[in-house]
Amino acid sequence: MPTAPTEFSLDKQKKILRATNEWEQTFDAVSDLIFIVDTDLNIVRVNRATSDRCGCTPQELVGRKCFEVMHGSAATPDGCPYGVQFENGIKQTFESQIDSLDGYFEVTISPLKNEKGKVVANVHVARDITEKKRREELLAEQQKQLEEINSTLETRIESTLAELRRKDEIIIQQGRLSAMSEMISSIAHQWRQPLNNIGLIIQSMQIAFIQNDLSADEMNSAVNNTMNILQQISKTIDEFRYFFSSEKEASVFFVDKLITRSLTFIGPSLKNSDIRIEFDQQPALQIMGYPNEYMQVILNIILNARDAFLEHQTQNPIIRIAITEDDGHSSVIISDNGGGICEDILPKIFDPYFTTRHRKNASGIGLYMAKMIIEKKMHGSLTACNRECGAEFRIVV
Repeated sequence: MPTAPTEFSLDKQKKILRATNEWEQTFDAVSDLIFIVDTDLNIVRVNRATSDRCGCTPQELVGRKCFEVMHGSAATPDGCPYGVQFENGIKQTFESQIDSLDGYFEVTISPLKNEKGKVVANVHVARDITEKKRREELLAEQQKQLEEINSTLETRIESTLAELRRKDEIIIQQGRLSAMSEMISSIAHQWRQPLNNIGLIIQSMQIAFIQNDLSADEMNSAVNNTMNILQQISKTIDEFRYFFSSEKEASVFFVDKLITRSLTFIGPSLKNSDIRIEFDQQPALQIMGYPNEYMQVILNIILNARDAFLEHQTQNPIIRIAITEDDGHSSVIISDNGGGICEDILPKIFDPYFTTRHRKNASGIGLYMAKMIIEKKMHGSLTACNRECGAEFRIVV
């Protein structure tokens, strides 16, 4: 005859029931997917997160094959860990992409054993790591791109630098060709008088010959005078060729001598425009650099001063050139009384293709080229400012 439950047994049942309810609530509150699979791969228990992710109720999942629910297949997929799990009973953790659940999961399978230690079921816990995986894939892709960029960075830098050097050389050549027209005009003016003198000598010899009044001494004197004039013309040609010869290596040269040589090219043109040059040739300083290109810089600055004189119709135009030495560096100061440079455009005068002149030969590259030669090739500085009634350019190397 069954005995009535005692107060102690009723209290124990209540505690068991309460604990069961708490476990059920905890089981369903976990955000990870949890389900239990028996040895026949049937689902025997799922939490709320699993049923919600599968889009059905827990009751609809219980009794179904796990591979049918998780993989949408009719049989166990290749590489399924459950077979090994039931044999060795060792806890396993792995990552898996589950297409039916549209995500990546970190899966942990823990065995449930009976009192004899035999595995009777597995607890399957799947944590959604889709976002983590996407971030890892994105990071891996970015890392791959970075490695590809780094692998070609040095080559691309060298290629870019080579292209910049090529463009710089083109600009320097453009500046040199621009200066050529100025120098040809100056040389043409410079040769006019010597060529007239040669013509007069030849005419005098012809008249003396017709009048039978040409002695051997007069012949020799006329020939010597003609040869001296031709040697001066030839020297001008050599100087002209030297100016346009290419320079592969830097060399040591005297600054004052190079400026004097520059003035021989454009001196007659300046004189023809009534422009006076005041040149302090002391001290005689030597510097390392590219003399032809340095001469281009001097010529460009002087020609800019000449243009300023013409633009402002300056009375008594003067260009002053001074050479100084400071802390082992040479400074060439070229100043004029041409009215100076407008303060609005002063910061732009060294920009490429910037010009305020509208004459035919104004390319806007002269001062840019000059700055590039001094600062990039000779590692010095070229600056400009306004002083008193004109502009001042300072070349420091």
